[in-house]
Amino acid sequence: MTKWGTYSIVVALLAMLLPFILIAFDVGEISNNPIFPLIALVFGGLGVIIHIIDLLKSDSFNASALLLLTSILSIIFGFSLSSLGITNAKYLLLVGALLVAVWVIIPNKRKEE
Repeated sequence: MTKWGTYSIVVALLAMLLPFILIAFDVGEISNNPIFPLIALVFGGLGVIIHIIDLLKSDSFNASALLLLTSILSIIFGFSLSSLGITNAKYLLLVGALLVAVWVIIPNKRKEE
């Protein structure tokens, strides 16, 4: 089940990058389509929800995993909502980047049982 969550997040990331790739190939009319941010919103949210459900099922839910998934979700939502023209969505993107920085800084110690 984790595999499908990861695939879903990868689809969201590709939907975020595809308009820039299309601009590089001089197909700017297609890249302005609002379907790309909507695909990123749906698949990104679905992927994070699948990962949270899987963590709850496997009883390995912790603060580090929640912090990382929240940061991924806020980056995807911030970028997509900013592409859709929502005002102040760039701050959601900033919060996601800061959460990733906090996740990297906080040590992750696991107890070997």
